Amino acid sequence: MAVPMILMALAMGAIISIYLPMITQTAKILGSGPMANVPFFAVAFVTSLVIALASGARGETFQKIGAIPPILLTAGAMSAAMIIGSSYLIPKIGIGTFFVLLVSGQVLAGMILGYFGLFGVPATALTLGKLLGAAMVIGGVWLVTFR
Repeated sequence: MAVPMILMALAMGAIISIYLPMITQTAKILGSGPMANVPFFAVAFVTSLVIALASGARGETFQKIGAIPPILLTAGAMSAAMIIGSSYLIPKIGIGTFFVLLVSGQVLAGMILGYFGLFGVPATALTLGKLLGAAMVIGGVWLVTFR
């Protein structure tokens, strides 16, 4: 795996660690987790449009949006639920525990998605190393969550 891709993935993890607490603060200011999504998604929508247009997307590309299978559109609802859930959970369980559980869920779900090749990801075998890694992740969750 190329070092720039590793660094990009690490940066994305850092961004998640920054933006979810920012949305939690927005929820506190507005007094509503669901309402915190409104300005977030408005800015995300405008930013996505600007990036799409700047990268060469044109009318025919936007017309293809209608061809997206409805099941894939549920990713938007999942994103909203994740943000609302984080604005609820972070103040209750703490940011460290929240992120350990979040990353653990990603690792375990990623192994399952990869094993079955779901949603167009390449199918990958479950190896002893991956299973041991997952067990270590679960052990880490226990150590952080139940100290």
